[in-house]
Amino acid sequence: MNTGYIKSLDGVRALAIILVMTFHAGITHFGWMGVQLFFVLSGYLITGILWKEKFTDTSVGVKLKRFWSRRSLRIFPLYFGYLLVLGFVYLAVQFPAYYGVNIPYLITYTFNYTRTFPGWQGNPLFTHLWSLSVEEQFYLFFPFVIFFSSARFVKWILLFFIIAAPVTRFLLGGYYTGQGLSAATVADAVYWNTISHLDAFFIGGIIPVLSLQKKISQPKRWFLLFLLLVVIAGIINFLSGSGNPYLSDLGYRHGQIDNYEHVWQYTLLNFVYAAFILFIIKAAVNKQRSFAIRFLENPWLVKIGKVSYGMYLFHWSILVYGFDRFFPVSGMTQRILLFIPYLLAVYLVAAASFRFYESWFLKWKDSNLFNSKAKSIANPAPATINEMEDKH
Repeated sequence: MNTGYIKSLDGVRALAIILVMTFHAGITHFGWMGVQLFFVLSGYLITGILWKEKFTDTSVGVKLKRFWSRRSLRIFPLYFGYLLVLGFVYLAVQFPAYYGVNIPYLITYTFNYTRTFPGWQGNPLFTHLWSLSVEEQFYLFFPFVIFFSSARFVKWILLFFIIAAPVTRFLLGGYYTGQGLSAATVADAVYWNTISHLDAFFIGGIIPVLSLQKKISQPKRWFLLFLLLVVIAGIINFLSGSGNPYLSDLGYRHGQIDNYEHVWQYTLLNFVYAAFILFIIKAAVNKQRSFAIRFLENPWLVKIGKVSYGMYLFHWSILVYGFDRFFPVSGMTQRILLFIPYLLAVYLVAAASFRFYESWFLKWKDSNLFNSKAKSIANPAPATINEMEDKH
């Protein structure tokens, strides 16, 4: 049976997690863009699944149950298992001291709204979990948009919020600045807000909703066009920016707002990522074997992509409390040389977690309890949309 699995999209996941890891390892200043890539890819996959499900003859209640149960079985066991382990550590040694303050927000997936709290402190054990809060909130509300709206209205909603998201970021930036917060805090608070990323999810989502894989014959041209715009905007921002400009930022500076980076740079990245994803799925449908596709289907990249969720969860704590403690480095050369064993260690931990822990819960996804059968009465979604989101 053709499941529509696209191997190269696992390669995209691998690129995203590797980017994030290089950022936290101090090798790049642009690695934070990997989170943006995760958001756009999630928007594409989740919207495609929900869009296909919308045109089945099952009730909305069954559709919601099926979607949320399968998502929960993929995400909750590892996430809450990780928090439980941190809880035991906290009870045993009271570390980190502010874990008790943050745990209510972590377990309710609202941690992304804590950044402006007085006395806020980050920690590599859980600071990066803000992005999982954003994704989980998206999974919670977006099925209602798809299932309770007409197909035409869904399209307009997606287009509206693609335009509204940067406007929202502009308004949020002005509000937080007016509160007297530092530029770094304002940048983080805007970036951590779920509404700030609706354009990421929805730009990815318009691919299946508008059937762009059928309507756009040359997605590579769109990708190159958006890439050119991203490069030009980055150069202009680098040359005109103030405050910690790094050439390795590629002009996309993390934690800066003086050139309104929090307004425009995420949307530009979202478009280039969506065009890249469209190029990949078009190539998969047409069975093209370009260099980019062969690279993304490299066996090691695919392996990393399959366990990228666990790698994202574990990578920062392994770096800070493992490698940085036992293998301290003093220069960029040493950081780069140590990155490969670090990447391998994170992969092995995540792979072990997936095989011996997460897979036990995943086997329930296809049980009758969570996967009642439905007959499709229409299927405008692309054939390439399937259960690949379960690996995220």
